[in-house]
Amino acid sequence: ILFPAFEQATGNSMGPTRVMRMEHDQMRELFTQMQAALDAGDTQTYAGLSETLLVLLQQHNFKEEQMLYPMADRALQDCDSLIQKMEAL
Repeated sequence: ILFPAFEQATGNSMGPTRVMRMEHDQMRELFTQMQAALDAGDTQTYAGLSETLLVLLQQHNFKEEQMLYPMADRALQDCDSLIQKMEAL
């Protein structure tokens, strides 16, 4: 909900939201790999993947909170409507 609204307001789908989507995909892939490691009983691989996920999440959250969200606050006019749509999910 947020990303399409931001992209429409800024006319930019190649900027920060593209990076966020790519990182979301990376996290999903890590979860898949972590599940495979659990299924195989490979705790060492699972631990390594979980550390990778932790670092990725920390960096990702920093970018969202320090860059994307402030940019969205400036670009988006009807934040209340967007918030209602997100809460409805």
